[in-house]
Amino acid sequence: MTPRTMTTTMTRMRRAAVLTTALVGIVALTGCDPRPLFYFLQPFEPTIPAPGPSLKGKKVVVLTHVTSNAQAQFPGIERDLNRQFVNGLKKTKKITVVTPEKVATWVEGHPNWTDPSDAARDFEADYVIFLEVEDFRIQEPGDLNVLQGSAKVHIQAFELAYPTNSKGKPITDQEKESHSKYDDYQETTFPVRGPVPMDSGIGQAAFKNKLIQVVANECSWHFVEHAQADVVQDVRFNQR
Repeated sequence: MTPRTMTTTMTRMRRAAVLTTALVGIVALTGCDPRPLFYFLQPFEPTIPAPGPSLKGKKVVVLTHVTSNAQAQFPGIERDLNRQFVNGLKKTKKITVVTPEKVATWVEGHPNWTDPSDAARDFEADYVIFLEVEDFRIQEPGDLNVLQGSAKVHIQAFELAYPTNSKGKPITDQEKESHSKYDDYQETTFPVRGPVPMDSGIGQAAFKNKLIQVVANECSWHFVEHAQADVVQDVRFNQR
């Protein structure tokens, strides 16, 4: 055996010894259960899959609607929620999303729309996601000394697709049909650790903007996977 071969062999043996020592240490920390060991050996952080339909490779349009009470108290919430939610979808690069500006223009031109699928047809999209905000507040009734956010959003997704024949093949010479693919609710409390005192220096506007961001993120998780660490709410406030 040449000196070079001996050196390479010794290097490999040293690496194997270091790896073995590390594995033994992890096993000692985790006990006899091997599952925690697999967690440490994973090459990336585990993610939580989305419960909704996959939107990869799809063109998506997002519509938002807010109840009259919340809309009157927080003007512009529909636009802000739409923009934040779209930003969440864009984290998956293979999803094409119609810009909120184009959607706002469409809504202005169709003030009496009732069927979300109409927007999908006009934008030639594969999916339309409809976010209906049923409750949005930054304070609990009667409690004016603290800020405590809560929201409830009805999330629906409709797919626009060609009808299929008996063999399951799309009939492209017919008009696309709308199919309900997802229907769920997202209820948010912010901050989950407890209310924020009014004398803490956090203004109502900053708190409202942060709540919209948190709600939009949690709604987007219905369609895009997210890291387990994302569940921990960010309570840093931008006072600008």
